[in-house]
Amino acid sequence: MGLGGTTGENQPATSAVRPLYRDDEDGALALRLRRFRSVEVPPEARKQLLFRLERATRVTTAGWAVLLLSANQGADVVATAGTPAPIHRSLAEMRYAAGTMTGLPPYLVQRAASQGFIVEVQPVRTSGEVQGHLLLGFAYASRNGGNTKDSVGLVADDLSAFLESLALSGLIERIRSHLSLIHRLGQQVTSIREREALFAEITRLVYISLGYEHVQLLLTDPDARSISLVHAAGTHAESLLAAGFSEAVGRGIIGRVAETGRMWMSQDVTQDAHFVSNALLPNTASELALPLRLGRRVVGVLDIQSDRRDAFRPDEVVLLQTVADQIAPVIEQHRLLAAERRERELADTLADVSRIISSRLEPNHVLEAVLHQLGRVVPTRGCRVTLLGDDGRMRVVAAKGYPDNGKVKRHSFLPGEAPLSRPVMEFHRTLIIADVRREADWVWQPGTEQIVSWCSAPLVHGNDCIGWLCVDWPEPDFYTAEHGRVVRAFADQAVVAIENARLFERTRELSDILEYKVNDRTRLLREANAEIVRKAGELQALWRRVVEVQEHERQRIAYDLHDSVAQSILAATYQLQSIRRRIGDTPDLDRRVTECQATLDSSLSEMKQIIYALRPNVLDELGLVAALENYVAALPRNGQLEASFGIAGSPCPLKPDVELAIFRIVQEACQNAIRHSQASSLTLRMSYSEKKIEVGIIDDGRGFVFDDAKLGLGLLAIRERTQVVGGHLIVETAPGAGTRIAFSIPKEACAA
Repeated sequence: MGLGGTTGENQPATSAVRPLYRDDEDGALALRLRRFRSVEVPPEARKQLLFRLERATRVTTAGWAVLLLSANQGADVVATAGTPAPIHRSLAEMRYAAGTMTGLPPYLVQRAASQGFIVEVQPVRTSGEVQGHLLLGFAYASRNGGNTKDSVGLVADDLSAFLESLALSGLIERIRSHLSLIHRLGQQVTSIREREALFAEITRLVYISLGYEHVQLLLTDPDARSISLVHAAGTHAESLLAAGFSEAVGRGIIGRVAETGRMWMSQDVTQDAHFVSNALLPNTASELALPLRLGRRVVGVLDIQSDRRDAFRPDEVVLLQTVADQIAPVIEQHRLLAAERRERELADTLADVSRIISSRLEPNHVLEAVLHQLGRVVPTRGCRVTLLGDDGRMRVVAAKGYPDNGKVKRHSFLPGEAPLSRPVMEFHRTLIIADVRREADWVWQPGTEQIVSWCSAPLVHGNDCIGWLCVDWPEPDFYTAEHGRVVRAFADQAVVAIENARLFERTRELSDILEYKVNDRTRLLREANAEIVRKAGELQALWRRVVEVQEHERQRIAYDLHDSVAQSILAATYQLQSIRRRIGDTPDLDRRVTECQATLDSSLSEMKQIIYALRPNVLDELGLVAALENYVAALPRNGQLEASFGIAGSPCPLKPDVELAIFRIVQEACQNAIRHSQASSLTLRMSYSEKKIEVGIIDDGRGFVFDDAKLGLGLLAIRERTQVVGGHLIVETAPGAGTRIAFSIPKEACAA
């Protein structure tokens, strides 16, 4: 049955006779089809054919033997070595078609006679079809008339059996390759998501693999009891698809197959009363319609048409039915997968809407997002959210897809002014209107003139309806009950968003008041913190000033002691020496003068130590490292105390105030260790690196319990001096574990 509606009573004009095969541009289609139906002789089989021909010449006493097989442009000649060259050349050049040749052409008979031979010809058949001809050349003298024909017939039967085995082997190989193609068909089409692409791939693979002129795929509609063309492949595929085709189940070849679920094969459509011709396929000579079955249900028909009679061999029909049996589950699987994808997309979209609702509370943002997500699963040209206000009027609070969305949102009305609002607002119904132009209760709103098909779902919160969500399309009969279900699901999500937004608005005032108070308190805290920072800065400055005054006072006292007391002691020493010279040999006076001299020397030495402690001159003259070495070397060696000084890195000049601070920190730490730790060893270490200067004072004394909140005056002075020069102090100690005082100063802050 062709894909058309013409009957035998209204046939188109008879067209010119068309060729056996409708080729594509390079003739590949005809060649592929011819090879599919012919016997292919591989090289190994050709050797065996030649061996059988040589044996036939010996058995029949023929002079030579030739086997003619159909080739692309003429004859494929398999000849024995004794075949005369003129005869061999003539056979190779002749126009040969195995199915139409009934005897040897006269000119070949004459040419064989001129060579002294009489030629016997017998057809060679496979599966009842003539595949070639056997020619045996007998010399006139050796020809045995009585047994020649029988001998030639036996040789022809032997060759036919051999070619039949080759044909069966080729058929098995073709079936195997086509079954492999069927497997690939199942693998490829299951990954295709679009319906049209799936049908196109099915027809393309069948058309390319089998080589018939026309392939059509049709699907049934059980509700309408019809079957319709969904895709085609072949020379006139585009024309067939453009014209379209739909047939009632039970009518014609395709209709009967869709109704019965049984294959129908017509080897000659002119003799088939059920065939209905198609003007686009006037040369159809054979048709094969295969049901696409899922159990007892017929989902469609695979229709194959050929321009030649008797085009379908029984073994090929089995293969084609296998193809059809593979296509049916693929189509059904695609349908189920498509339905599953739609449900998953709906669930994903609802999840997205829920996420949007939970992430944002602004009404405008939430409603616009809901409308945007709605378009993912429900086709819309326009969509709106209409809410009932506190004043009793309905207002469009969100709109999308209209020529002027602002105009749509500016309109308001009372519920009684729109009769269709009652079933939605009062009875909470989902409404679907196929064509609003035919709806008597429809009321047009400004900016919505594009609406034809309309679907609306109520926004129900608790027992109250606060508005509705609606979608529209500019064509009639567009929305279905499934669309209404999806819109209602979105409406249920939207109403949650709206109520959350209302609560958000109600709490916004309290939030603003709270935020104002928090901001005011934050401002007060910020001001208090700024005041603390300012006071801390003033204290730092005051501490620097105190340290500076202290150092100046120490320097003044040191100078005064050096210039007054030390000079007086030195003068007294000189006077005692002068008195000693005057008193002569008076032992008692000399002893007393010596004691007085020793007392003055001791006082002068202590005075120098005091002056050095107040202001070491070596710090100004030789620098920090020399001053620390001199200071550690001059530490009193009470008991078993051993003091050492080490340095790492390359010393560099520092700012005077930094050098003085380091010296005072070391001085204070060492004095604390001497006075309180009862240590036997004291180690001072300095380290110079690219980024900082580190100083550590370590003793092995008795240690103490460290409390940062209760520092003594010595440690407090050390910490303050460290902070003044931008350093960081670490104190590590414990009872019985000694004490480690370490501090570091960034080099960039102290380098001179």
